[in-house]
Amino acid sequence: MRKCDVHTLEQAAAYILDCNLATVSHMAMLKSKKKGEFKRQINIAQTSLDWAIAFNVDVSTTRASAIILHFSGSFEAWAAGYQLLTIKKENNVYI
Repeated sequence: MRKCDVHTLEQAAAYILDCNLATVSHMAMLKSKKKGEFKRQINIAQTSLDWAIAFNVDVSTTRASAIILHFSGSFEAWAAGYQLLTIKKENNVYI
């Protein structure tokens, strides 16, 4: 979802949720991060998704739709998957 596509309060909520997902995925791939801050961002994202579901916000154009479909709505499980995808470079070879 792009910022220019936001025209309603519902779309604004979905956009902010998507932005928070981008933050969580970025943090998940960092080699070094503050564990407490990462957990806080996951909790914020989880709360916003829970509210979006409770208030019937359409999240089909956001990354949240994949989290609902593949991770039963669990940001923690989704973020853990991102951490496994972090590419590690050793001796000029990506593994």
